[in-house]
Amino acid sequence: MARQGRTYAMKQLPLKGIRVLDLTMMWAGPYATKMLGEMGADVIKIESAGAWDNVRTLFPSTDQVDDPWNANYYFSEYNHEKRSVTLDLRREAGRQAFLRLARNSDVVIDNYRADVMDKLGLSPEVLLETNPRLVIVSMAAFGKHGADSNLVGFGPIFEMMSGLTSLSGYDSDTPQRSGVSYGDPIGGLTAVGAVTLSLLNRERTGSGSVIDLSQNEACAAMAGAAFAAYAASGFVETPTGNRNRAWAPEGCYPARGDDQWIVLSCTNDAEWAVCAALTGHADLGVLTLEERRTRHDEIDELIAAWSSRIDPRVAVEALQAAGVPAGRVLDMRTIKDDPHLYARGFWIRVPNEKMRPYRKHGVVWRFREANPTIARHAPYFGADNREVLSSVGGMTPAEIDQLEADGVISVDLGSR
Repeated sequence: MARQGRTYAMKQLPLKGIRVLDLTMMWAGPYATKMLGEMGADVIKIESAGAWDNVRTLFPSTDQVDDPWNANYYFSEYNHEKRSVTLDLRREAGRQAFLRLARNSDVVIDNYRADVMDKLGLSPEVLLETNPRLVIVSMAAFGKHGADSNLVGFGPIFEMMSGLTSLSGYDSDTPQRSGVSYGDPIGGLTAVGAVTLSLLNRERTGSGSVIDLSQNEACAAMAGAAFAAYAASGFVETPTGNRNRAWAPEGCYPARGDDQWIVLSCTNDAEWAVCAALTGHADLGVLTLEERRTRHDEIDELIAAWSSRIDPRVAVEALQAAGVPAGRVLDMRTIKDDPHLYARGFWIRVPNEKMRPYRKHGVVWRFREANPTIARHAPYFGADNREVLSSVGGMTPAEIDQLEADGVISVDLGSR
């Protein structure tokens, strides 16, 4: 692979040879494990006919297939690069089959309620007795112990209970959450870091790890600057909308077109002077920072009157050329045609015979020596039962037949 006149040997992905037993569902956990899969790990998603990943059926599929749970766009987004095994872990045969898989795996990760794994007879002690080199990750909402450890939580809850929602909104009295389950990807990324660091530690010590990862705490850590401000001066941060307490003007402004917007920020007097001139108000370019803060609403109206008449791309190019930090606000319509992302090969198509072709994002981690891509679409429910139970679990065809006959494994939802 040539890069800037030099040649680099193609190397294998960093997690090649690592096997992950994925007991997660919804967003946070699957987000973590799909990133591990993108880095080369063999991720085996464990579900059961009576307890599948709810994302398979939470949103209806637009594709006319007999098994819509295998053609769900939300599920496809967070579960590529995985294989699917169905095991009813509530039954002893399913538990034993899981332990056979664990003997030949490196990571076990779940985002169940804190007490579920223990109740299934799959506590860290049991798992480490089976395989002392396992990295075991619990992504319980509020951690494995503490007053709230028995509660179930989701991304929007973490955003509120972690304090983040108190920092977002458009005035000091009405906090607003971000509009997405922001806590989920934060928890997922934290889990990726925990897994990879624990694998590195295992290389040094030869021993596995048990990780208690509270998704709520992962969210709370994102408010570091607000915590620091309170610790330093007792100041409690409140919502600032699209503004910044340090600079003015700063905001989000309408541009020409249907729901088109730009953002800009003047971080010093020089940037404000050229911004004022560009927007047709050079006489205001002499305003000091304190004067600009006082007249922020007025200045916002003047900038909006200028920007609303201009194509967002033209407005951003003009501001950037003048030295004013600015950018375009992209939505799902415009980002799919963003020339920069196209040039970087960000959008790809992953063939799936049960779904119409569509563009999805590629791998966001780039290596100079190896450029990973998505090779495997999200798994069909139970499609890899026999292959995995045989090759990883060492089970015979007769043993697998018995599991199927007893309903411990299945390829249909709700069959038990």
